[in-house]
Amino acid sequence: MTYPVLRISGDYAFVEVRKGRGAMRWRDMTPIHRGPATAGKEWKGGEGDKLAACHCLWPSDPNSTLSQPYEQSSWEGLGTGQPKLLVFPTTLSGFIALQDEAGSGEDALTLHEDPRSGNCYKIKLTAALLGLPLATRAYDIMQGETRTPEFLATVNANGRIPVLQIGEGEQARFLPESNAACWYLAHGSALIPEERFAQADMLRWMFFEQYNHEPNVATLRFWLRFVGEANLSEQQRAQMMAKRMAGCAALELMDKHLASNAFFCGDTPTLADIALFAYTHVAEEGGFGLGNYPHIRSWIARVQALPGFVPMS
Repeated sequence: MTYPVLRISGDYAFVEVRKGRGAMRWRDMTPIHRGPATAGKEWKGGEGDKLAACHCLWPSDPNSTLSQPYEQSSWEGLGTGQPKLLVFPTTLSGFIALQDEAGSGEDALTLHEDPRSGNCYKIKLTAALLGLPLATRAYDIMQGETRTPEFLATVNANGRIPVLQIGEGEQARFLPESNAACWYLAHGSALIPEERFAQADMLRWMFFEQYNHEPNVATLRFWLRFVGEANLSEQQRAQMMAKRMAGCAALELMDKHLASNAFFCGDTPTLADIALFAYTHVAEEGGFGLGNYPHIRSWIARVQALPGFVPMS
């Protein structure tokens, strides 16, 4: 006989456990528990069953639109096979990070970063929400520390950060580009939706962040806070108005979308939220008044309330 066993790892005011078979989706599975659960409580399925669980961030109102439990879909639960125990959630955040076949989840992770960078912060926030240990090595981009011959030869020939280093020594691999690094860390977790359209929709917002949002909101923040308006070149000054208009247009689009969505891809956070949160929550440092975007402000508060959240340095 083969059967799954699921155990809750901590005390939660609201937990839902469902049972199904085969490749059944969460919404089609049968609820077997809804309500409080204490650490150590277990549920067992029958032969061929599959168990899945979710927990709620806002236990005072578990059924509201903004308080839906995080879904751990059936493949993130425990499939059929030899009797085996699944402890849920496996990390403080409730997002399950799975190792790939090569076992890369065991490799040491090092982030080459400038702590002032929102692109670097995306990777640190992703790792924190997933409970992944992440070492950091800081560089000062204002001093050209990512343009040295050593950096160009050993870390990133493009001379830019962030770069996620996977492994150490001669076997180390280096992955530039913030959203690519976030994708690597979140592979197999609930931060990347399973369903095909939902996954493409998440990528849509991540592309939007890099094309419409970051070049405007992040650039003005860098120019005004770190370079200083008095030190800008004539060419940079000439671009400021266009970047401000484009940045406001991006924020307006985001605010309109968030008026009817708790997060960018529905009721649960994904990498799209992490990508857009990084520079949005500090947009006022670039002269963008967030008081004009009430839905963005509410969304910022929801992201900051996620278990495992870490602030930007």
